[in-house]
Amino acid sequence: MSKTAVIFGSSRSEGNTASLAHYIGQQLIAPVFAVGEVSIAPYHYEHIYPAEDGYYALMEQLVKYDRWIMLTPVYWYTMSAQLKLFWDRKSDLLRVRKDLGGKLSGTKLWVICCSSDASEYDHFFTPFRLSAAYLNMDYQNDLHLWGGRVVALMPEVKMRLDAWLEKEFS
Repeated sequence: MSKTAVIFGSSRSEGNTASLAHYIGQQLIAPVFAVGEVSIAPYHYEHIYPAEDGYYALMEQLVKYDRWIMLTPVYWYTMSAQLKLFWDRKSDLLRVRKDLGGKLSGTKLWVICCSSDASEYDHFFTPFRLSAAYLNMDYQNDLHLWGGRVVALMPEVKMRLDAWLEKEFS
């Protein structure tokens, strides 16, 4: 049986992206992991990290799930810094913690971005697709959503998300 993890990275733990992540977690009965709440040091070529670095502990949890839904706000036409750190550290899984890196193979990946309006951005999802392919993950699909200044799941966004969840996870 498939196990789904909802993973998001944002500067706002209570923002629109977080609201979407928690909504998806409720709909799919899946745990939500906030990478922004985990101390993740930037990738270091010598693989030297502070004692409080929580990346490996987080990955030890996440490799137990064979379906990942990742969410990120759109910051300057790309993923959040929190999610970028999370992805950059995958390099450690290819060199240091190969036991964890090997478990990513075959993991299904969906990605959702949340911006301030309905405008979509060409190539936003390309880094996710290419990184998934490099790690032998199975990239499934992506979705662009949006939210306003007030944190609330707008009716048209909820309809779009519900239809997408039904299509992807039923």
